[in-house]
Amino acid sequence: MDEKMRILKMVEEGTVTAEEAWQLMDAMGINEHTQPQNITVYEKKLFHIHVESADGDNVNIQLPVGAVRKIIKATGKLPIPDTQTTNVDFAELLDAVCDLLDAEVQGDLINIEAADGDNVRIYVE
Repeated sequence: MDEKMRILKMVEEGTVTAEEAWQLMDAMGINEHTQPQNITVYEKKLFHIHVESADGDNVNIQLPVGAVRKIIKATGKLPIPDTQTTNVDFAELLDAVCDLLDAEVQGDLINIEAADGDNVRIYVE
């Protein structure tokens, strides 16, 4: 699935609004009438989110780092359905991810194995 379809899927799921999706596509240079902005090599790397809940819910998200930065800026949250894990502090998780993205860290950013069986792995490659 290409980036535009992923963003449209996020709109469908209610993760971002239509306006936020439009801004995100503009920032990524994937609207027909825009040209890509100065995108760094790091922003083109893929940001992965893998969530396995003890209840059997699984989430796998893969977006360019630049898109994730835009999502965080536009929505103030990560593109993770936070209702699927109960013992994860998403505000603290967001702060940590923002700091690591600002430092352009690659590899595992966050790896949580909660006592209730919920697992969250966030990484850049």
